[in-house]
Amino acid sequence: MSAGIPPLVQDSGVPFDLFIQALTEQLDKAQAAMALKARVGKLPLTFAVKEVSLDLRAFVQMVDDDVFVRPAGPGDAEASTIKLALTTITKPMIEENAIDFQPEDPKFSLREALGEGKDSEDLQRRLERIGVRNVQQLTELRKTAGTDVIARLARLPVNRLQQALMNAAAPRVTQVESRTEAGLGGPDPVASNRVQITSPLLRAGRLALVRAAGETVPVIEAGDGSLVLAPLAMQLGCEAEIDFGDGDVGHVDLSTGSVGRMRDGRARP
Repeated sequence: MSAGIPPLVQDSGVPFDLFIQALTEQLDKAQAAMALKARVGKLPLTFAVKEVSLDLRAFVQMVDDDVFVRPAGPGDAEASTIKLALTTITKPMIEENAIDFQPEDPKFSLREALGEGKDSEDLQRRLERIGVRNVQQLTELRKTAGTDVIARLARLPVNRLQQALMNAAAPRVTQVESRTEAGLGGPDPVASNRVQITSPLLRAGRLALVRAAGETVPVIEAGDGSLVLAPLAMQLGCEAEIDFGDGDVGHVDLSTGSVGRMRDGRARP
């Protein structure tokens, strides 16, 4: 029987989450088959599985950061006993308790914030363990809990986390355009510029202050994560200072594709 099992599974077993998924998937198939039988056969009374209890004798071990289980064979007296009790859950209960899998904004990629180093994947897994799956969550948690708390819970070096927070919060110029509009006082057209800036620190209810070339840059539109400016021609290409409020200040050049930085080259704890 073991001849058809892959060597890796024989040695380490299977990840515990995959075991649970396979088990519940088969229960889903059984439930669907019973529902089909009741509908086709028009049975006035049938049976369903309410709860499933299993006592699994297996060996448990850690492989990297994953828990693996390998079922015990005959004569394996040192195996542990894993007790599983599966019960039913309704769709509203799933929607209430499950993770909200919204697509991550590509402008605020968590992987990009963590950098391209060889340890980035490990850092991302550590943040996901405490529920941080995108930059917006990381930014909000930094505001409510602080850098030290996040670093301790995720078991991350504080300086590495601060670098990630700095990269995540840095303002970025996503669009620069010039347009010609009709003048209010006469027929001569008036040139105007628009610059769109994104950052997870931007909020619709809190207007950021922007200065460039010694002058204030007018803000004509503000929303969650984005800002539209109307700079003067002399301010285009210049470095702008953005005061997000609460002590957060960023710098970015007003040119297409520019990626800015936070003040002092670090994220504020």
